[in-house]
Amino acid sequence: MLEKFLDAAKQEGLQPFAIEVCKEDEVIERWEQDTNCDAYLAESNFQTRSGRRYPVYSATKSFTSTAVGLAVDEGKIALDEPLETFFAAELSKADPAGSSRWRAVTVRQLLTMSVPGLPFRPSGDDWLLDCFSRPIGEERHFSYSNLPAYLAGVAVERAVGEPTDRYLQRKLFSVLDIPRPAMQFCPGGHFYGATGMELTVHEVGTLGRLYLNQGVWKGQRVLSETWCKEAVSRQVMNREGGYGYFFWVRADGGFTIRGKWGQRCYVFPKERVVVTWLSHLPEQERSDRQEELFFRNYSA
Repeated sequence: MLEKFLDAAKQEGLQPFAIEVCKEDEVIERWEQDTNCDAYLAESNFQTRSGRRYPVYSATKSFTSTAVGLAVDEGKIALDEPLETFFAAELSKADPAGSSRWRAVTVRQLLTMSVPGLPFRPSGDDWLLDCFSRPIGEERHFSYSNLPAYLAGVAVERAVGEPTDRYLQRKLFSVLDIPRPAMQFCPGGHFYGATGMELTVHEVGTLGRLYLNQGVWKGQRVLSETWCKEAVSRQVMNREGGYGYFFWVRADGGFTIRGKWGQRCYVFPKERVVVTWLSHLPEQERSDRQEELFFRNYSA
């Protein structure tokens, strides 16, 4: 099933590092380059029993969404809670002219990237203060940025009383049999939440399979069915066709975990198929072309 896509990608120099196909919750195809990609992965090719780990960039956001979902299921956080609940101290230090709008922003707005006017990434020595010092618009519409994912991750930490990386390890990674991955943290020590994780192609695909199975993993309920349905359903429209809770929603009824430079996990619910690949294609047109070749040459 993969051969045609891989051949077409190879001809144009767009092969992924690794790719995996699961159908009916079983791995049916897997391919990984023999080379260790030394020029790019000199210090990032940690090997696990499920393959070599690579940076997954914004695919990290879907794991942050899952941390929020776990906290929602425990009753420790609500999507319509305002950020003032979790960041009162930081908001009190920010410019009152800007912080008044921030106080009313909800967790749901973070998850749907509906906080317009933000830069792409936080900066400085205090990322929380940097976030809340940024003026935001009153109108709510899709506006992609790393800041909402960072804030969502810190909100989980405040809600559950435990660092979000440890919470994910205890509640998610240990259950899915994923060894603790490399993660990125802000200068204040909080889980970044937007990028910075390193995972194998199988580990990224495992998250897609968890959502395909409505939150059940090997017979164990990990996430509620309600959360899983909402997270991968269109909550806000964008030019790509829709966005859930840090998941991309497709017109064909499926959903995608995405990271820049060619990190993809496509879930096809009707076919019960999950296709995951990891790459390094810094030029946007090349990662777009890789995606185009996949849909042209692969049928779930």
